[in-house]
Amino acid sequence: MTHQAHMQRAVDIARRSKQDGGAAIGAVLVHNTTGEIVATGESLVRHTMDPSAHAETNCIRQACSQLQSLDLGDYSLYCTLEPCHMCLSCAAWAGLPAIYFGAYREDVDGALFEVGGDYSAEKLAANMQLPSDRTMTVTGGVLRQECADLLRS
Repeated sequence: MTHQAHMQRAVDIARRSKQDGGAAIGAVLVHNTTGEIVATGESLVRHTMDPSAHAETNCIRQACSQLQSLDLGDYSLYCTLEPCHMCLSCAAWAGLPAIYFGAYREDVDGALFEVGGDYSAEKLAANMQLPSDRTMTVTGGVLRQECADLLRS
């Protein structure tokens, strides 16, 4: 499957989240070799009154629980919105080598992303202190317009 196909699955999850009264943010975790989606997540912040219940962290939590592992080094994360600092750190702690996202923070309502200044998930990930045997790349703009439109509507 392609990056666009995996992101489309995250968009579908984001649509469902929005229909259920949550934020239109979705995430999927994909095995890098098989392309199998092993976990999904949606934003549950409002539903649970838990500020850490972002789609990405929920997806990572589900995967670690399901796989009974803290090491997700064989997987990639796809999310509809540029990940925040917390989600990037969670991904780094889980050992994810790659994150792909759709909309950039400047594409959506500022209330969804309360980080000021010259924030860029791509730049932040490049400068994170990771174990010496690990790298994590972050790539934005996969189905950017579709993700942005969903978050704006």
